[in-house]
Amino acid sequence: MPGESQEGQRIVSSIQEHVAQVRRLLGDALPARALFERYRPEREWFLQPDCAEDIHGIDHEARVLIWQELLARLLIKGGAALDQEALRWAAATHDTQRVSHGIDFPHGQRAAAWVKRHLLHRIPVDSLDTVLYLNIWHVPFDDQAPEMTPELAVFKDADSLDRVRIDDLNARYLRCHYSQTLLQYLAQELFDRSEAKRWSEGYATFDCVCAAAMDMGLIRPD
Repeated sequence: MPGESQEGQRIVSSIQEHVAQVRRLLGDALPARALFERYRPEREWFLQPDCAEDIHGIDHEARVLIWQELLARLLIKGGAALDQEALRWAAATHDTQRVSHGIDFPHGQRAAAWVKRHLLHRIPVDSLDTVLYLNIWHVPFDDQAPEMTPELAVFKDADSLDRVRIDDLNARYLRCHYSQTLLQYLAQELFDRSEAKRWSEGYATFDCVCAAAMDMGLIRPD
C-alpha cells in the first residue's frame, strides 16, 4: 500500500541519516573489520556450547562488540578516556557462562572467573581488572554497582542496544548521550540485517554481524 511504502522509505532515510552522522563524527576513526577479528568469541568459550548459537550467543556478543566500539570512539572523540581493550574483551565474553537464557544473575561472575582461568595470555595486564569488573557488574541494576565507571556505562549501553533482538530496548535507560540520540536508531537495523545474513545468506554467527555492519557503513572493510 502507498502509506506502507512511504513509511518504509522514511525509515530507510532515517537510518541512512544516522549512519551518515556516525561516519561524519568519527571520520578516519571509523573502525575496520579486521579489528573485530581479534576478539571473535569461540564456541568453546561457552559453558553450554549450544548457547553459542542462541539469543545470548556469538552473534549477540558480536553486536555488543560493534556497539561498544562505536560508542567508545564517539566518546573518545569528545575527550573521554576509556579502556578500549577492556570493553572489547568484555563484549566478547560477558554472556559466555550463562546456564540459561532467562534470569541468571551469577552469569557475570562466572564469566569473570572464566576469563581469569582462560584468557590471561590474551588480555593486557592493565585491562584485566576492568574486564572482570564489566563482566560482573553488567548484570545487576546500575545502583548496585560499586561505581558506575565510564566503561561500565558504555558497556551497559552497548549490551542494552541489542535488546532489540528480544523487543525490549527501553531508550529511557540508556546512559550515554550518543546511545540516546544516535545509536538506538540503528540497533534494530543491525539486528535485522545480521539475522538476514545468518539465516538467508548462510553467514556464520560472528561474520553475519560484521557483514551487516559493513553493509550499513558502520565499519570499514579490511
